[in-house]
Amino acid sequence: MWFLQVIALLIVVGAVFYLGMLQGEAQYKESIRRHRDFHRMGGMSNENKYWR
Repeated sequence: MWFLQVIALLIVVGAVFYLGMLQGEAQYKESIRRHRDFHRMGGMSNENKYWR
């Protein structure tokens, strides 16, 4: 019966790893989008803001 516990543990660990990868990818895409929008609006300067 111990092999069923090992298989269940592997399934749970695999699911947690997979969901963690999805979450990390979503956060990475969000950070890229925010960075791009920030630079599109002119970054830190107020010169030509919203006109790029």
